[in-house]
Amino acid sequence: MTREPDPTADDDGWHRGHASAALVVSVQSVVWTVLSSTTAVVLGVQHHTAVLVAFGAVGYVDAIGSIALTYHFRHGLRHDELSDSIEAIAHRVVLIGLLLVGLASIVGGVVRLSSDAATDVPNTAVVLAIVSLAVLVMLSARKRAIAQRVSSPALLSDAHLSAVGAGQAAVAVAGTGLTRWLDWQSADALATAAVGCVAVGLAVVTWRGRDRV
Repeated sequence: MTREPDPTADDDGWHRGHASAALVVSVQSVVWTVLSSTTAVVLGVQHHTAVLVAFGAVGYVDAIGSIALTYHFRHGLRHDELSDSIEAIAHRVVLIGLLLVGLASIVGGVVRLSSDAATDVPNTAVVLAIVSLAVLVMLSARKRAIAQRVSSPALLSDAHLSAVGAGQAAVAVAGTGLTRWLDWQSADALATAAVGCVAVGLAVVTWRGRDRV
């Protein structure tokens, strides 16, 4: 069904410019999250840093959602209308993935907290987390602004996921920093569990809000 004409729309009666902006920010999100997440996972595995692996895993979930949204907005630009069904699918994928990764992070953090394994945190991990924090804050703000213009709940949810990623990056900075400079080995495990709690909480709250719509 074609959407009703809007006085703020483009000349062709559809928010093509807004949809184009949504497509661009979704592609940017895919590129960044895949690169940063892969780097985080590699560093995490090499140096046995659980919080970096959790950070990368949630980043991949964000990338999957952004890939779905990229298809969604590209499809909309080709057909001059957005598909509610594609939005719903993208939203559901992000929420389920976020919930599963959050639970896995909590379990992983608790298991690591009970072990005595030492963690060698590289300086590159701290730099990655700091850069990710800045980039994800910008992506989240951009997604939120565009989501309101194009009336896309899925993109707004993805903005929230990017915000969680930014918060996770901040936790990673604290966790890796404490481990690296203060030799507090439990910081990594606590940070991992904290990241998982935030992810699970956001997934549950967003899902409930979605069901009320």
